[in-house]
Amino acid sequence: MSVNKNAYLRYIHIHSQIKRNKYKYGYPTKQDLLWSLEDEGMKVSGATLEKDLAFLRYQRGAPIIYDNYQRCYRYEEDWEFDIPLTPEVVRMIRMLIHKLQPFGEAQEFRVIKDSIDQVSEHFSLSQRHSDDNFNKYILFEYTKGFAGRHHLPVIYDAIFENREIEFTHCRFDAEESTRRVLQPYILKEHRNRWYVIGKEQGESRIFGLERISDLLVTDNYFVKDDEFYDEIFEVLYDAVGVMAFGYPSEEVVLEFDKTQAAYIKTLMLHRSQVITPLKDGRISVTMKVKVNREFIMECILRFGEHVKVVKPAYLAARVEDIHRKALGKY
Repeated sequence: MSVNKNAYLRYIHIHSQIKRNKYKYGYPTKQDLLWSLEDEGMKVSGATLEKDLAFLRYQRGAPIIYDNYQRCYRYEEDWEFDIPLTPEVVRMIRMLIHKLQPFGEAQEFRVIKDSIDQVSEHFSLSQRHSDDNFNKYILFEYTKGFAGRHHLPVIYDAIFENREIEFTHCRFDAEESTRRVLQPYILKEHRNRWYVIGKEQGESRIFGLERISDLLVTDNYFVKDDEFYDEIFEVLYDAVGVMAFGYPSEEVVLEFDKTQAAYIKTLMLHRSQVITPLKDGRISVTMKVKVNREFIMECILRFGEHVKVVKPAYLAARVEDIHRKALGKY
């Protein structure tokens, strides 16, 4: 017997009302259930409610009885409403676990994985879909051996517990390393590299995990600054990549020739982009973005001679200078 999504939502709500209020005298009555469903945006008739109760009782085996003394519905014994999981849902759960693998033994990841393992065991998912191996059909960008992977669970736990971290950091363009103390706020992935964003002595800082060594979580706790937390998302919203603090958001206009037009139409360079068709098959792409190094590399230079910077003028000059210097090496 097929059941639609809305019906299942009603069944779950009815079940929760009866189960959670088993010690509440005279609750829930039929009218209580109707009002409760209406409060959740699921207004139904009394006849529909009767059908829902009958479905739970006869199709799902719910031990529902009507208590004539208290004039309400009760369970004769403990019972849980099992929601069937489709193969599609099972696949998504497995994909989620795969994407979370880099976090290894992080506390919250262990909790999530244990919960999903319990769900799998409860619904016998491994027996029902043992041959559904999505690894044969999907290649994830994530690589198990990326540098700094072992830092992920440690930093994640520190973020969760609001504890400062201390580590040695060596920049790509520096010969000597430095010892740093950071209040970590967020882990960010970009192009298979992971970064930790936080505060150091009150200033925003970003560190690539592959440049971190001798990491330890200190016993110093800190109170997160909600305004800085919001600032992180505001900065990254208009950015390509991670290194975007200190850059203003500005309008950029790029023009692509017809050899790249079809490709660009299906490629999201930036979430703010607006595409305008031009003559001869060319297109114009307008976006509000932070002009950092990653934006220049990923949205302009990668397209070589097929893209032209229309606006702003300083960016056009900068890209021209980059190409001149590159040409001088040949």
